[in-house]
Amino acid sequence: MEMKANINQQKKETKMNPLTHFKKILILPLLIPLALVVRANPPVIETIPPHPGPPWYANFSADFIPTDDGMVGIAFIREPSCIPTDFNLLLLFDVPAAWGCELTVEGKLWWYDPETDPFPFQERYYGLGAVPIYFVDEAELAAATQDGVLTIGELQALPSLLVGFADSYLDVVHNSNQGGAGKGHEVLNASGTILQSGLPFYFHYTEEFHPDTGERTLRVRIDIG
Repeated sequence: MEMKANINQQKKETKMNPLTHFKKILILPLLIPLALVVRANPPVIETIPPHPGPPWYANFSADFIPTDDGMVGIAFIREPSCIPTDFNLLLLFDVPAAWGCELTVEGKLWWYDPETDPFPFQERYYGLGAVPIYFVDEAELAAATQDGVLTIGELQALPSLLVGFADSYLDVVHNSNQGGAGKGHEVLNASGTILQSGLPFYFHYTEEFHPDTGERTLRVRIDIG
């Protein structure tokens, strides 16, 4: 897995390496062939909660770094205060510990068959009113992750850190088993206020991923003030 030392190479539109990024794999067997057809039966819809949600703390990893003009945005779907002090945020998954942390979002999962599908074909996550979003300088983050490790303490100690709370948050994921061409995509839109200054912010990204080639394209917009 390519570590964050390559963070400086990611711009508004980036070809990304194959990534063990959440949505596509929810800890179920990864080698199940995908049936890229539309099923006749109505989908099964699960809600979060009681479903425990994704087994990670933030939409961020060594291979998923939303960056715009030298600034990185990290959206926390679980309370940062609950993250173990020794956990490496670059690894994304923390099973089962992440499930014990309070969610900052709620959501829905759409399945053709949750007993056999490797992952949901669609996911939607809605903020609960104050989703924590950290903004940090890209170069500072690259320096902090040269050793391949980033703890929550290291992240919070970066001089450039701006802590935002999103009162509007929507993350929509259409996975590669949704039918049709099988190309997946994710769109996040979040807006709120920066804690330190009271300035408004807007955080958006669109990611497209192709299951056959592993190619991913990420477009990011971060506006503060």
